Amino acid sequence: MSKSLVALSLFATLCASEAQAQRSNAPPSWPKDRGEYIATSSGNIPTFPRTLSGYRSENEKDFWDKPFHSRGTVRSFQGNDWQGLPKFPNTMNGCSSGVFMIRWRSSNPNVLIQCSVRYSKDTPGTMKAGSFGYMSGTNCEQPMFKFGGTRNGDKATLVDVYYELKFWQAAP
Repeated sequence: MSKSLVALSLFATLCASEAQAQRSNAPPSWPKDRGEYIATSSGNIPTFPRTLSGYRSENEKDFWDKPFHSRGTVRSFQGNDWQGLPKFPNTMNGCSSGVFMIRWRSSNPNVLIQCSVRYSKDTPGTMKAGSFGYMSGTNCEQPMFKFGGTRNGDKATLVDVYYELKFWQAAP
């Protein structure tokens, strides 16, 4: 085999390895099932999809086309109950009218956050805990957070949860 063919073969192998590495480092796509998901880092939280079949989205607008800040912070204290986002626009009826998606992370990687999608702090729901995560639910639910404990000897008793939110409204 000539030197140029060997070099070309080696180059093709390296390019294929690089492409595979880039694909494996890409964040996962947003899951089809609603609920709570935990990520190992901010880089492993999926980006919001550009489209969602049957829905439309407009920046800084909620399910009902009213202004709502899509980024913010919620503070959670050790021993406190579930806490939702202030003035979150969830309802009790028409649960197919909208969908929310939220990406979040703990301000302190040694503090675990419990996250849940539920109607209110008083209703039952599933829960997952981690330092990075994402959730989605209907307009009858809301994202909720709770101090979940510490690791690595951290003595923290409060934590900020940074979040980014996207609302989807039902559309034809």
